[in-house]
Amino acid sequence: MSLLDNFPERIESFIRAANKHHLEMILVGGGAVNFHGFQRHSADLDFWIDIHGNNLKNLLSTLRELNYNFDDVPEKVKKGEQNISIKISPVFELELITNFNPGRSFSEALKESELVRKEDFFYNVLSFDDLIKSKISSARIKDKLDVEELHRIKLSKKI
Repeated sequence: MSLLDNFPERIESFIRAANKHHLEMILVGGGAVNFHGFQRHSADLDFWIDIHGNNLKNLLSTLRELNYNFDDVPEKVKKGEQNISIKISPVFELELITNFNPGRSFSEALKESELVRKEDFFYNVLSFDDLIKSKISSARIKDKLDVEELHRIKLSKKI
């Protein structure tokens, strides 16, 4: 069973609050890798959030509902220069990414993303193609491994 099958309670609470406040976000990173079939450990769960329009107000409402004390979103977050990290446990974080580049805009990536529905909440996952593009553009060794494994899994499904 993967993390995506059984989110920690605080992650589910965050997603429910995000749904309630119409926060537009897309699961990226290791969580998206797991969703697309390569099960690997990740110490965080990454959501790309749109920093345009009312979405930052929606983020603020979401965080306030969860009792995080924010008067306003920091300027660096508004500019896409800083992420927000929320400690879920001593070894696990929720990372809200403001600057992510799969080769398309947030709204384009959202249209191509996959919608996942659970009992009483939902979230979007970065599409396979956008995930591969984002991993290829990275210089990290684990991202190169993710690309190799995801392609291997995709090829084995075609056989």
